[in-house]
Amino acid sequence: MPTLLIFLAVILLSGLMGIFLALWWLVPRLERLYIFRPSREISSTPAEVGIAFDQHFIETPDNCRLSAWHLCPNNPVGGVVYFHGNSGNLGILVEVLEMLYRCDLQVLAVDYRGYGWSTGTPSETGLYRDALATVHYFQENLKNHQIPTIYWGRSLGSCVAAFASSQIPPDALILESAFRSKAALVQYYPQFRFFHPFSTCRLDTVHHLDKHIFPVLLLHGDQDRTIPLEEGRLLFEKLTEPKESFWIEGANHVNIHRVDGIAYMKRVLRFVKQTIPLNEQ
Repeated sequence: MPTLLIFLAVILLSGLMGIFLALWWLVPRLERLYIFRPSREISSTPAEVGIAFDQHFIETPDNCRLSAWHLCPNNPVGGVVYFHGNSGNLGILVEVLEMLYRCDLQVLAVDYRGYGWSTGTPSETGLYRDALATVHYFQENLKNHQIPTIYWGRSLGSCVAAFASSQIPPDALILESAFRSKAALVQYYPQFRFFHPFSTCRLDTVHHLDKHIFPVLLLHGDQDRTIPLEEGRLLFEKLTEPKESFWIEGANHVNIHRVDGIAYMKRVLRFVKQTIPLNEQ
């Protein structure tokens, strides 16, 4: 009898170990597919709404070639380095880019590796490398030292922008539909909690912004079901001063710039115009 029990225990432990190893191997791979949802086809460009833009290609240290668009009005009041969300590519941003350009903001918007015309395969580490390469490129080739440089991250891009800020501080940072970390976000998705211990993706916005000294503006829709407003509020509480928030009534995760576009851009421009470039401080 003891021999049978030992045999059964060995079988059980072997089965559990097999499940553990399978999850350890499988979850990070499925996670990358779920988090990063690139599209290769560019559906639109700024030229289609009458805006001239320059196509740039940015080389990363690990030999990826990133596609980026540069839009620059005649008299910009701020320079924005823009990091988009987890889906699509620059082609779905034309409406947003037009708004920024019409409001006299210079913009360099980049497609991460694997998105649009950028080479490579997306990953958390890869996106961080893309962010640093983009910021370096902007500073060396496009930066106007007379106006503030603003990093702007939307959704997934908020964490990417936060990381870039931790390495090469901007004059100010805008986080739109942002979250504290992937671990914090999982609490809103009970179906993923069991798999989280096997996750390798951290996306820790709070960690990247620890003891930041530049001003931060948070934008969030109060009807956001993808990243609830509660998460935006909790992130805001974690940040140190200087910080501002603008919660947009009636806006969800994808229409935040449309619900009240005038108020949205007025708040952004007020934030940009009160930002003093570091070289003038």
